Amino acid sequence: MFDLDGTLLPDTTSCREISRAAGRRTVIEDLEAAYDRGEIDSRAFAVSALQCWSDAGPGVYRRAFDTARFIGGIQECLTWLAGQRTRTVLVTMAHREFAECFEGFDRVCASSYPDSILNPEDKPRIVKQLMSDMSITPDDVIAFGDSTSDLPLFRTLWHTVAVNASPALTGIAAHHYLGDDLREALRLVCPSAELAR
Repeated sequence: MFDLDGTLLPDTTSCREISRAAGRRTVIEDLEAAYDRGEIDSRAFAVSALQCWSDAGPGVYRRAFDTARFIGGIQECLTWLAGQRTRTVLVTMAHREFAECFEGFDRVCASSYPDSILNPEDKPRIVKQLMSDMSITPDDVIAFGDSTSDLPLFRTLWHTVAVNASPALTGIAAHHYLGDDLREALRLVCPSAELAR
């Protein structure tokens, strides 16, 4: 299980990248600050975010994705995990059309703005349903995340990796990684992983 904003997309969010591609980055930063202060809820945020970039057209998601700076080694990790017959899932509160630009994940669980917004509490619910569907246990799941939005999920799993994470998440994670290469983060839980460079 992988988180997107802050984890695979370091030091930024997909909304910031989409807004940047639409030429409206400062607007989204103000919205994110208001959300963090509790002044707006996730639905109000999503409605305003969509308004922020709606005039940029549907291609804005692909443009934002193609120009974003991701943590290194994502595709190599996904390729290696697929070779191990490991299912990979992107579980994110981020906008679905941006998240679905990734290739290589077996499944993407993301928000559909403005009406179906994932919240932190949804992450363990999604993972629990996936475990049931695949007949696996928490011991079979590895989660990678970075922030307080991953706390509910990390509290339900044993194999967790905090990637460039907030102190709150690092404090409960089984492992923590600081750096710019997902391959090194994966090796914390899979030391024998042979990952291409």
